[in-house]
Amino acid sequence: MKKWSRKPELKPEISVVIAAYNRPRELEMCLEGYKKQSVLIQDYKPFEIILADDGSDPKIEQIFKQFSKEYPFPTTYLYQPDQGWGKLRMLNWAILESQSEKIIFTDGDCVPHKHFVRAHLLSCKENEVACGRRVDLMEKISKRITLRDIGQGKLDSYLFLLQGIFKKEIEFGEKGFYFPSWVSKLLSPFLKNEEPTILGSNFSIYKNWLFQVNGFDESFETPGLGEDTDLERRLKSSGLSLKWITHQAIQFHLWHPLTEVGEKSHKTFEILKQKGNIKALKGIEELKNLLNRVKP
Repeated sequence: MKKWSRKPELKPEISVVIAAYNRPRELEMCLEGYKKQSVLIQDYKPFEIILADDGSDPKIEQIFKQFSKEYPFPTTYLYQPDQGWGKLRMLNWAILESQSEKIIFTDGDCVPHKHFVRAHLLSCKENEVACGRRVDLMEKISKRITLRDIGQGKLDSYLFLLQGIFKKEIEFGEKGFYFPSWVSKLLSPFLKNEEPTILGSNFSIYKNWLFQVNGFDESFETPGLGEDTDLERRLKSSGLSLKWITHQAIQFHLWHPLTEVGEKSHKTFEILKQKGNIKALKGIEELKNLLNRVKP
């Protein structure tokens, strides 16, 4: 296990945890989006970025090192060797390393809207999980997008969304239209047609709640459900509520072959659901003990 940090002396107002496993092109685009955040450019409120690397090729660390040199606020790189799917351990480690009381969770294949961090910073309250959604970009449009497009804010424009929806190159494009918070409040009765749910790539929460439920449960050894559905179950059982911040915390998911939720994840979820446990069986506390022995 490996760890390094840059500018740790600057106290961030919120931490952004990016889970990554290879896909260097997508990560570069993701990080480019964080350089253009309004909370950074307009408000100059510091937010740290933690890259939780679950055994990627060295290219991923190189990309993040270069980004860290250019980024004015704290960055931390966490790495464990590739021993199969270990995303949840990396997320738990990121929780332990985060400097802020608020954390945003996202993925390295998701490009943030320019107001993404600001929306989470303003909406994340101590008694609520702030739940965003994402726009799915199909294969052709994902391959056409360039770093320059992201740097120029192309993905944030209504024209980009409307063209993509018309050409059927974007799914859930309607979720990509940004509204100021006061507009969202006015429209909320018409926009919400389902209960808020946690999406692993777009939610924020106060860190103390994650410690209360012992973080993500590493009992899940395959993708799906452990990153969001199981955590949501336990947070709700502990008394925390969820709220939508759709049309504010927007992200654009770059296409890649879909990873199906396997039968093993479903079985694990059903077993834990029947147990009714609130604390993860294998979570932050267990990882803390491991890190004390390994000392990365």
